[in-house]
Amino acid sequence: MDVPAFAQVSDEDIALIIQLLKQDGEDIVSATIGKGKQPEGTMTDTQAAFNLFMRELQDAETFFADRRMTRSIQSAIQIDGDTIVQSQNEEAVAEHDRNLSVSLSNDESEPPVPQSASLPSAHDDELMEKMACIYITGIDDTESDDDTIAASQPEGSAWAASRQVGKTRQRRSCEACGEPKHFAALSRAPCQHEYCRQCLSRLFQDAMVDESLFPPRCCKQPIPLDKSQLFLDANVARQFRQKAVELATPNRTYCHNTDCAAFIPPANCRHTTATCGECRGQTCTACKGAWHAGDCPNDEQLQQVIRLAREQGWQRCQNCWGMVELNTGCNHMTCRCGFQFCYVCGTRWKACGCDHWAEHRLYERAAQIDARDQAGAEAIPPGLDLMIREERPREIEELPRETEEQRDLNWQRRIRLIAEDLRENHECVHEHWSSRSGRQRCEECHDVMPIFIYECRQCHIMACRYCRYHRL
Repeated sequence: MDVPAFAQVSDEDIALIIQLLKQDGEDIVSATIGKGKQPEGTMTDTQAAFNLFMRELQDAETFFADRRMTRSIQSAIQIDGDTIVQSQNEEAVAEHDRNLSVSLSNDESEPPVPQSASLPSAHDDELMEKMACIYITGIDDTESDDDTIAASQPEGSAWAASRQVGKTRQRRSCEACGEPKHFAALSRAPCQHEYCRQCLSRLFQDAMVDESLFPPRCCKQPIPLDKSQLFLDANVARQFRQKAVELATPNRTYCHNTDCAAFIPPANCRHTTATCGECRGQTCTACKGAWHAGDCPNDEQLQQVIRLAREQGWQRCQNCWGMVELNTGCNHMTCRCGFQFCYVCGTRWKACGCDHWAEHRLYERAAQIDARDQAGAEAIPPGLDLMIREERPREIEELPRETEEQRDLNWQRRIRLIAEDLRENHECVHEHWSSRSGRQRCEECHDVMPIFIYECRQCHIMACRYCRYHRL
């Protein structure tokens, strides 16, 4: 965002500029009235242009009047913020004392003690600075990294003390794209990571189409919309607010009309009847087909899918009823809707006594990790790289070679160690990561990372930066 026009001009100078421009415009309009060959009462193009110019000047005058008001409010908060908080606390104590005396006189229980209002924190102070840059002064990307926003007004001692705790750096990097941005153009997540408008908007838009990214989060902490909508386009915020109702609803009902198929919110569902807000069609909330009286008819297509799921060993999520297939890994499943369940029996995770691992899947995963780590290359004997650099081919030929039997024994030993490690550490919250260079595939989104990827130090899952912060 660029610095708006007149951002650094005083209010008095702006008022004088607008007044002079209005006088010039009025003089020109009055001088052209009645002149020319047009019929009486007909407005010329010149008069229409200057009338439009006068309306724009009036809008500018209103804008700068509003800006003076916002500056006054900002100044009042900075100067009197701690005094107002102290006054609020004193009033709350006085009201509590009065209620306590009334309760004691009526032999009633004591009223709860009111919580004291807190002084503005450094985070609140930075938010005020961001809003001042966005709505009052504008964002100046030419400022140096060491500059801070100069305060043109005095401020309260508590506020000033909080400002001195952490000096605001004007330019910081977006956590996603790495681009340096003005601090007022960055939104801070609850985990303290900061995102620019474009990356934050992408995250919220992706969460609307990929349920595994809902709710939008960073470091497992949800990013609330009300704290982020200042940095989002109004349409994105509106669409997400509507979509969030759908994504937060378990066992959703959609319009049975395939030409519509709109989501029917719980507010439009009464007993087993769901009324579509788009086409006004009625859908049965039990069988998801057209509304009907009596028992639901047998859905032969659904029964075929269920029979196939039993044959293939698939499981259904008890929250959204989606089909889930486990290829590798433990029996702890996390559905895209967020529900965690056991793949063996389908009940909520840790509510059953089923084994955490199927042995064949455990060793399949161990072999997968080993193949990835070995990268398909034979182990290099110690000292071989030095011999190559010193051009000693005869000594290279005399190096002992690993036999097929030794290779198999080493492979079995590695698989056994990896399997035991997975058996002990499969319950992982992915807190500690290490980066691995080279071309690797993310095991969550399956995108290929050409330069590097992250590997969880405990469960060995590989994830790209986007999945590490926003999906896992």
